[in-house]
Amino acid sequence: MIMIKELDVVTLTRNIPEHGLPKGSQGAVVHCYNDEQAFEVEFVAESGETLALLTLEKADIQSAKDADQAEILEILANLPDNLVAEVKDFAEFLYQKQQKAAS
Repeated sequence: MIMIKELDVVTLTRNIPEHGLPKGSQGAVVHCYNDEQAFEVEFVAESGETLALLTLEKADIQSAKDADQAEILEILANLPDNLVAEVKDFAEFLYQKQQKAAS
């Protein structure tokens, strides 16, 4: 689990219907409280208009990267073994490419 900090993109783990925000909506952390159990998160429309600025608990959000990883694991769990092997090969290729670019 990734530590959430200011300016991180986060994903909602639940619906917040009173603000029209479904589970999976993404927002930006604009403030982290000292206890790291609550965060001010801004949700913005594509037009740039703020949809909501909410104080959310740690359980209400997860880092976008954690959300992506969870989604990938769910997809992998539903693929046949031969396709899982292809995904693994591709991931290893991307990792090697990234390592080569970093050096």
